[in-house]
Amino acid sequence: MKAWLIKNRLAVLPMLILYGWLVIQTAWVSDDAYITLRSMENFIHGYGPIYNLGERVQVFTHPLWFLGQSMANGIFNAWAHNPLGDGQSYFLNVFMSITLSILAMAGLIFCVAKTNWGTILASASLILSKAYLDYSTSGLENPLTHLILVAFIWLLLSSDELKPNRILFLAFVASLGALDRLDTVLFYLPALTYLIWRSKHKSYSLLLIGLGFLPIVTWEIFSIFYYGFPFPNTAYAKINTGISALSLISQGFFYFWNSLRLDPITLVMIFGMMIYSWWQKEIALRLLAGGILLYLLYTISIGGDFMTGRYFSAPVLVSAAILVRIDFDAIDIKAISSRIGAPAFHLLLTSLVLVLGILPFFLIPERAASFGIGDEGGHRVYVDAHDISDERRVYAGMNLIRRLRTGPLVSEFAREKWVYDPETPRVVKLVGPLGFRGYILGPNAHVIDMNSLADPLMPRMPLYQINEWRIGHFRHFIPKGYVDSLKSGENNIEDANIALYYDKLSFVVRGELWSWSRLVEIWYLNTGRYNHLLENIVVTP
Repeated sequence: MKAWLIKNRLAVLPMLILYGWLVIQTAWVSDDAYITLRSMENFIHGYGPIYNLGERVQVFTHPLWFLGQSMANGIFNAWAHNPLGDGQSYFLNVFMSITLSILAMAGLIFCVAKTNWGTILASASLILSKAYLDYSTSGLENPLTHLILVAFIWLLLSSDELKPNRILFLAFVASLGALDRLDTVLFYLPALTYLIWRSKHKSYSLLLIGLGFLPIVTWEIFSIFYYGFPFPNTAYAKINTGISALSLISQGFFYFWNSLRLDPITLVMIFGMMIYSWWQKEIALRLLAGGILLYLLYTISIGGDFMTGRYFSAPVLVSAAILVRIDFDAIDIKAISSRIGAPAFHLLLTSLVLVLGILPFFLIPERAASFGIGDEGGHRVYVDAHDISDERRVYAGMNLIRRLRTGPLVSEFAREKWVYDPETPRVVKLVGPLGFRGYILGPNAHVIDMNSLADPLMPRMPLYQINEWRIGHFRHFIPKGYVDSLKSGENNIEDANIALYYDKLSFVVRGELWSWSRLVEIWYLNTGRYNHLLENIVVTP
């Protein structure tokens, strides 16, 4: 019986149960998740996958996650008296995240793992990783990213053969990962490149990978046609800033430093497994480490994020996948120390994991309950000197257990009440955080935010203060007359060049979808034909 338990990984089942319990206890929904939920409500109620009615702008960065939530909410909307009530969008988001996260951990344990000791250490590391546990939920795409990564790793490690079906399936899973979040394609790039390099029929392998990537290619074609641009509007808001690459890289290193202070086990795990993989004969582990490296370099280049740990949840999972492949029984313990035996060696490793995971609660002030500066909307703002915040603590009020006790925060337009009334006067609302505040306003309000996430013109404008910014929160200039333009539906922008550019842009995001002239303007806007109109803009308060 003992041998059967070990062979079938049931010996580590308690780790999966513990993880599931912790995910449920810590489950939460971030404010950013409601940006997607507003678009989802518009979509399932027949207004299109957009944020503001009448304006085709993609505000979500995770199409696959968006489509999954839309499908689930659409089904539950057909169930008139379902038990989730007006809190349906919140609860479905959380329950989907929990389910996907448990499936990802189960896949790691039962499909990817090679040894029980490696599995126990990897599971413990993920459980103690603040980054991984925090973003096992959050309302964002991370849980789906994790599950897709586990599926890809399982396919990659299950065989060394270059069969066409295997190449096709790997490419397809990688495409789903890119569809869930485009920048995660970096994790898959080394493995796919290696498959092409090893193949005797490189052209055929390229064709198979191209076929596998049809999901993301199809989305990109749709995105260009429907929205007018290949990337989410949020990407343009965060790229068109004028901030120097050096400043962003510096902020990126601060993002790593923040994680090392608050959550040391995560980065120790990531870099430890990257180094280990290069000493191994199993080439697949090196390919996984190469994907981690590409993603970490990318994270530094964009300045990291304002959410502590968010960009490390996927790398630490891939690192755990490397750890579960280590055959500890094959390690020459005597070579490490002539005085240490296998039990002591295992105990030493386990203790190291526990110390790295638990120590921050006692030594790092940001992990203590008293940490926080300022007050925002009645809650403490947990943020460091470089404006990187502990978002799960900022939005502690969105915790699942708390919401089950007190009821979810809902919009008066929830479910069947999400109806556009053409008789309602057009209202333009400028909000701070775009998420929940925009969501509760319903479909009749046109909502824009200071960070330009939902508006098509503002991301093309310079920043108000190029030396005063927070990563992920770039305050773009609002041209004089622009808000009046949104209210009236007429172009009242005072600057003639900006007004002309807006005419072109507005035609793309508001004009007749199937117009040939619109397709021409899409080409012109994406190739920079009108960029000269945005030069030498004078920023005024």
